[in-house]
Amino acid sequence: MLNKMNAFQYPRIFLIGLLFVSALLFIQCGTTAEQDSESSPVSEFEVSDMMKATAGDMPVVISAPHGGTLNPNEIPDRSCQGITTVRDSNTTELADEIKYQLKQDFGAEPYVVSSLISRNKIDLNRDIELATCGYSLAKDVWHEYHRSIEAALQSAIDEFGRAIFIDLHGHGHEVQRLELGYLLSNTELRESYEGSGETQMLAEKSSFKNLISAKKGIELQDLLTGKRAFGTIMEDEGIPSVPSFQDPFPYPGEAYFNGGYNTRRYTSDDYADVFGWQIEANFDGVRDSDENRSKFAKAFSEAIMVQLEEYVY
Repeated sequence: MLNKMNAFQYPRIFLIGLLFVSALLFIQCGTTAEQDSESSPVSEFEVSDMMKATAGDMPVVISAPHGGTLNPNEIPDRSCQGITTVRDSNTTELADEIKYQLKQDFGAEPYVVSSLISRNKIDLNRDIELATCGYSLAKDVWHEYHRSIEAALQSAIDEFGRAIFIDLHGHGHEVQRLELGYLLSNTELRESYEGSGETQMLAEKSSFKNLISAKKGIELQDLLTGKRAFGTIMEDEGIPSVPSFQDPFPYPGEAYFNGGYNTRRYTSDDYADVFGWQIEANFDGVRDSDENRSKFAKAFSEAIMVQLEEYVY
């Protein structure tokens, strides 16, 4: 009986052993493949995916650097001193709506460069070190974003001789109005309006410097608060704005953004055929809904076309 059982069990023992060995080999092969994958990761990150750049056919270049939401693992969150990470909600959508509305109303489209990457990862309205906290891949994105702006400006200048640069942002200040940043402070805007400041010095400091230098007879105050100034027309179209004829300067104590890195860079001597300004759009009444973004875009289209007719075409 014992011999008979052994004869029956040998094949079973062999089969069980074979299955055990096969399973062990499978596990080892899987572990090796997994280890190989970890040692040579295949990244799907592409610098070009971190932004959206669309061509235009009019001398207006719009940058929207703070509306992105992408958080690629390949770029660490910024943690260096002095950073800001607040997102300018719906500014990417606002830029798209402007492009659409200009096409609808005037048959022309601006160049638009929008960031799709979160401000936690990179700030595309700062110098490169503060923008990236030194992370090399973030620097690649920063360079590509600004190359896209430069290419758009050059294309517009080649065709029209001059270009308007708009850096589009959103603010969370108490007063719900557009803050138009011409690189002049609250105090300097008031001095210019009241005639108590040095006119030439303020003009040289402003983001209109290149325009005023190139076209004689243009007065800074007309550009800021004149009847055909951008802010004045926006007010006429139902979008409160400062500075404008109706609201010439922020009062002491009122929060106001007067323009950042991008505005300084692209209206500097290095870009002699460019002038422009930063727009800080309020949320309520402008960025908060499709209807209000459309209203803003219609007003923007009217106002920017006046600037083009006056100073570019």
